[in-house]
Amino acid sequence: MNSASDGKPAVDQSEAAWNRYALLVHQSLFRVAWIFKTESVIMPAFLDTISESGLIRGALPLLNRTGQSLAPLLLASQLSAAPRKSVWLSRTTFLMGAPFLFLGASVWYAQAQLPAWFAAVFLLAYVIFFCLHGINEMTASTVLGKLIVANQRGRLQATASTVGTPAAVTLALLLLSRWLQQPGQAPFQSIFLFVGVVMMLAGVSSRLLRERPDQTPQVGARAGRALSTTWVLLRQDATLRRLCVVAVLFIFSQTIFPHYQAIGLAGAGADRDVLMHWVIAQHIGAVCFSLASGFLSDRFGTRSALRLLLPCAAVAPVLAIVLAEHAPSHWFWITFFWIGLVPVTLRMQVNYAIEIVNRERHPEYISTLNLCMAIPFLCSPLIGGIVDVFGYRVPFLLVSVIVGTGAVLTWTMREPRHGGDTKSENIGSAVAGASNAGANR
Repeated sequence: MNSASDGKPAVDQSEAAWNRYALLVHQSLFRVAWIFKTESVIMPAFLDTISESGLIRGALPLLNRTGQSLAPLLLASQLSAAPRKSVWLSRTTFLMGAPFLFLGASVWYAQAQLPAWFAAVFLLAYVIFFCLHGINEMTASTVLGKLIVANQRGRLQATASTVGTPAAVTLALLLLSRWLQQPGQAPFQSIFLFVGVVMMLAGVSSRLLRERPDQTPQVGARAGRALSTTWVLLRQDATLRRLCVVAVLFIFSQTIFPHYQAIGLAGAGADRDVLMHWVIAQHIGAVCFSLASGFLSDRFGTRSALRLLLPCAAVAPVLAIVLAEHAPSHWFWITFFWIGLVPVTLRMQVNYAIEIVNRERHPEYISTLNLCMAIPFLCSPLIGGIVDVFGYRVPFLLVSVIVGTGAVLTWTMREPRHGGDTKSENIGSAVAGASNAGANR
């Protein structure tokens, strides 16, 4: 747990060490499951076996972020009131396996010949999964904020990448390479069933965490107050507001995620076997960016990590254009290596959010950040339609400029660990404002 800053005694060192190892096991299993459902490769590739519409493909980021944003917003106060946050982590991770077991069973039952109308069923399962994932991410960050001190969080996440990714890559080489050799929808039966089982194992593993219950849990606010609380937090806390602006600009990079694999597969000589190479490249890229940003975060503060990651994110769309138009198709894996920084950046933004407020408010701050990041995804179906009609160059260049603007704004952000009394003032005003808003209703 956090120490004096929260007014609670620090947890003993043996318990802290145990929790670091337990979280390492949980995150490693989670990464193994995630590599087999990589959002920029596997999921849009499966959807393309049902419908090749760029408009439908472009709906994936919108559904992704809508689920991740709205569900945490509605349940943030309930998580704050829960004495043990790790119970939520275990349950949500376990349930995240269910949509994939359903999809895998559907492919098996249809004998790998799902009809076009199943695209609607897939999208429903997809949004359910990301509702669970949004709650899970909020819970995981809350658990991290409660059990791991600030200057060890980057190190833990980098270690999880270093340990979990080699295991995930090895399994991908052994299994994914074999499965993807099958035609049509057949590979996705095994892929989805594997994801579901390993995700449930990750949920079970988080029961190893040793968490002391909060002695004075808050009373959860009604879900209807969530939006007003979010507005009050944004209005009162300038540091949170600046983080949300940067995050909104950055998240435009994900609106073009489903189109990377379509561009790569359209290249001369490319076939579906390269999906495995791209999945592996993306996760190795995540390890490299996680190691660099984790060191910067622990040594100099989370702001330093964001100042590295956002300029690199702005380069990714341009890199994809150059490789697609001027390089052999087998070089396109470099694009996926580079966009491995996206999930790392998302984690660093959340780490920044939980540093600017006392841990009792972590769920509200994380859900506020997630809600703001949902806004750009309203454009993702439109971007998919533009790609269908005009090609990918214009939307990719536009996204590069938008993310680059966010990179510039990181130089106007405050560093929470070196901010003196500013942090306390921001926290006090935001919490007081939110409390008054709730009391007046």
